[in-house]
Amino acid sequence: MNVPANSIIWNMTRKCNFRCEYCYFPHDNTPVTETLDAERIAAFLDATGSTWKVGLTGGEPFIYPGITNVCEILTRNHIIGVDTNLSVSTRVREFAERVDPSRVHNLYVALHIEERERVKGVDAFIKNARLLMDKGFSIIVNYVVHPTLEARFQDDCDFFAEHGIQITPRPFRGEFEGRRYPEAYGDRAQAIFGDHPEQGKKVAFNFQGIPCSAGRTLLRLEPDGTVFRCPGDKTVLGNVTDTVTLLDGFVPCTKKRCPCRGLDHVQLAPAQADLVDGVQFAVVAENTTSGAAFERAIAAAPGHPCAENNLGVLAWRRGDVGEAVRRFEQALSAVPDNTLYARNLQGVRSQERLFDPQICLDVNADPAK
Repeated sequence: MNVPANSIIWNMTRKCNFRCEYCYFPHDNTPVTETLDAERIAAFLDATGSTWKVGLTGGEPFIYPGITNVCEILTRNHIIGVDTNLSVSTRVREFAERVDPSRVHNLYVALHIEERERVKGVDAFIKNARLLMDKGFSIIVNYVVHPTLEARFQDDCDFFAEHGIQITPRPFRGEFEGRRYPEAYGDRAQAIFGDHPEQGKKVAFNFQGIPCSAGRTLLRLEPDGTVFRCPGDKTVLGNVTDTVTLLDGFVPCTKKRCPCRGLDHVQLAPAQADLVDGVQFAVVAENTTSGAAFERAIAAAPGHPCAENNLGVLAWRRGDVGEAVRRFEQALSAVPDNTLYARNLQGVRSQERLFDPQICLDVNADPAK
């Protein structure tokens, strides 16, 4: 499928029928009462003269009233993708029967194995997933490899593979028992994510100051119809129930944390692109490939502090304390007020065995600072 360059992420609802402990949304399984007219959304997209990919997310989209009608309307002229836990079986079956799979990029399905076991929904999940696959839909089943699930991850993969369902591991991001993830996976990340290097790019890079077409080719739609420039930048462009004015050209990103896959929309210089590649491979513990990318970033932008920091992370991983100290010192000398570099330097100097130096995500780090 040729995926449209333009993308709008519709946060349909913040409500969800699951209560996963690592989710950042509060659990709320009350009925969804705030809805939008899908015809108005379709009319807005049609008026741009472009084909859009509409990412339906939440919360849980399949608890949204009339979800199949919404999908039928949007897929008349556009492509959709759905982020779902695939647990509302009656609506999944209706979706499978009525929506054209050729107009669906994919269903990005969250397994959430412990929650699914709690609600006794494993068998229903397999049935729903197989139904959609047999109908011709593309499904990506993702599994957040929380530290508490790491020991059982491979067994779960084997179990679902027996039913023809492949699992895509997704790194846990956050702190658990005093350890920072994904850094704390260490070399184990290679065994978990080695076949899925794309997972290393699913981090919130800092693109501040980098030209980005968000607001023109990437939008965020809220439950009340408000249109933001993107999920990270809450600049209001209008409301689909009234008028929306898109931005022109490439406007510098204003945020230090990009949660919206901005890689498809930013204009990166060579050193910045190399830094992104290095981070991708560092997250999944492809350390040699990662190091080569960071070295290229420094060659293109000598003294790049973020790349220096990340080479320090890789040195620490291979047990080269002296090199790690040197790299962190180099990064901190370029940006003396950077707390991440300072914390990494202090940690490696103390040589704490379980210290996890943090990967820098500052794509636009300025060596002149």
